This record gives sequence, C-alpha cells and structure tokens, in this order.
Amino acid sequence: MDTITKSGISRRGRRAAIWTGAVVLAIVMVHGRGENRTTEFYDHFLDLGAALDTFQGRGFNILMIDLRAHGLSGGVDSAWGIGERHDVEGAVDWIKGQGFQPGSIGALGASLGATSCVYAAADDPDISALVTDGAWVDEYASLERGWKRSSGTPQFFFPAARWMERVLYGYDLHMLRPVDAMKRIFPRPVLLIYGLLELPAESDRRPQIKAALPDAELWVVPDAMHTGAYTKVPQAYLAKVGAFFEKNLK
Repeated sequence: MDTITKSGISRRGRRAAIWTGAVVLAIVMVHGRGENRTTEFYDHFLDLGAALDTFQGRGFNILMIDLRAHGLSGGVDSAWGIGERHDVEGAVDWIKGQGFQPGSIGALGASLGATSCVYAAADDPDISALVTDGAWVDEYASLERGWKRSSGTPQFFFPAARWMERVLYGYDLHMLRPVDAMKRIFPRPVLLIYGLLELPAESDRRPQIKAALPDAELWVVPDAMHTGAYTKVPQAYLAKVGAFFEKNLK
C-alpha cells in the first residue's frame, strides 16, 4: 500500500505488480464514481487488473488508485474529474519516481476515472497512451438537460446550482466538457470504449468525439451499458486493451 499526494490530498494506491524485472511498462488504473480501486477492477471489472498484470506472459506493472473522496483516500467531495485529474497526475509522478520513463506509462479509466484520465492526459504529456471506458463528453449539456429529472427541482434553479458549485468548489459547471480536453491529447494514441446502449449510432456525442480525437480508435460494444463492455466481452476487451498498450508504450 502506498500513499500518493498532490494538491494537498492524500491518495491511496495499490500495486498489482512488482516494480522490478524485465517489464518496463506501467499502467495507472482509475475507478469510477462510487467505486474504489478494488471494487472496480476486481469486482465490477472482474479481474481486469490481474489479467493485464500477466497479459501474454509479459504483462504490465499496474497501479490502481483510490480517487479523492473514495476508498481509503482523503478528501470529502468529488469534482467531476476536473479535480481528480490531479490524483491521476500524482500517480504518474509516483510511477516516474520508481524509475519508469514517460514513454512507458499509460492510463486506463472507467466512467469518472475515464474522465479524470482525459483531463490528466490533456495536462500531462507523460501519459503516453490512454484507454477510456465510458468517458463523459459534454456533461454540462447533459446536466442542464436533465436537471429537473435528476435534482427534483424546477429548471430555473439550475443557474443557482451552477453558482453554488463555483462558490463551494472553485469551478464552473460550464467547464464540464471533457471533449474540449480531448483535443489537447493529440497526437498521443487513445482507445475510447463505450457500450452501444450509452452511445447509440445516432448519438450527437459521436461527431463531437470524432472532431476532438479524429485519429482515436472508437470501440462500441453491442448490447453493453455504461462501463459494461468488459463484462459483456471480457476476452475481446482484454485482448484489445492489452494489444493497444503493448503497441503504444515502450
């Protein structure tokens, strides 16, 4: 168990591999909202962390972290990935401190973790390859559209909620557009994974993603829900993700 700090918040990480030997590639794995490093990758995602650790007999060094306000990490409030990007960047800094070179470090995130990784990769060029599963695209628009249904309050309260977020947490809900951060990741390789039930063919998010990351690989898994691709096709998921990191990390 290791303590990783950045921005004054203590985060906890667990190594799923030994940082020695011939394996020189490392992946930060980042869970979603309401999960933690164990429930996400050894429960919801079955045994993905362990499978990547031993992928093709070579595997990757895996560091799974608890985001702020989750698991054993410090902090009280989740910050839509904008604040959590510092957690991911802190994990990358910690990995570099173990002797890994920037070109050998990748990141894989699910849901909130995927969005956090998008923001982190946009800021940190040492994240050399990125896999996102269920990354958000334009959360501000989604929040505004679904405000009445999700909050149970009239629509005219939405501007007040936006103001309160800015006062209490220091960011504007209007900033919740991961698609803008995606534009800053190019030319590094990105694999974007979605379930077809969350990103149907007619979704207006598809052209937004394509415009932001025209060279990224988009894999949409039939009959899968949000972050449900691994559960639906575990062997295909492992093969695609493992091959992606093997190709793009060195």
